[in-house]
Amino acid sequence: MTEALEPVPLQELRALGTAKVWEVEGELDELPLLTPVRGHVSAEHRGNVLAVEGKLNTIVTLCCDRCLNQFNQKLSCTPSELIWLGDEQPTADELELSGEVAEMEGLVDVLDPRGQFDPQQWAFEQLNLLLPAVNHCGDHCPGPPGLQQQPVIPDTKTKLVDPRWQALQQLQQQIDQP
Repeated sequence: MTEALEPVPLQELRALGTAKVWEVEGELDELPLLTPVRGHVSAEHRGNVLAVEGKLNTIVTLCCDRCLNQFNQKLSCTPSELIWLGDEQPTADELELSGEVAEMEGLVDVLDPRGQFDPQQWAFEQLNLLLPAVNHCGDHCPGPPGLQQQPVIPDTKTKLVDPRWQALQQLQQQIDQP
């Protein structure tokens, strides 16, 4: 991406006393981008937690799992999360002492307080979570390659019956006759 999105030590964020904001405009090698990622990421050290939020937009090129054609998908998000700063998951007592109890429900990410925060990795993770599990180009999808979809034209004069069902059809006719 850009050099401005280099990882920053958490102690440096703590010393700032305010949120650090990164402007995002660039490529992520791990995503099949059509347009650069644009937006911003901000991180604020709040004692036991790191408050991270951002706004990210891009368009990715994906391959349809059904027809194998490429299609474009817009990805846009405004994620916000609190990351626990500690060696392991916080206990209930630690959460109560942090003052962030209401905001830290569910799974909590953990960072080593002596480590660093990587805004580029965080942006990648947020966009990657938006990618569909099954890539489907839409209702206009022609289906698997090699299968020619022929329109079915009903023929009112003759009904073609699969020979495997012919015995059943004869039995049905015998039942219908008085």
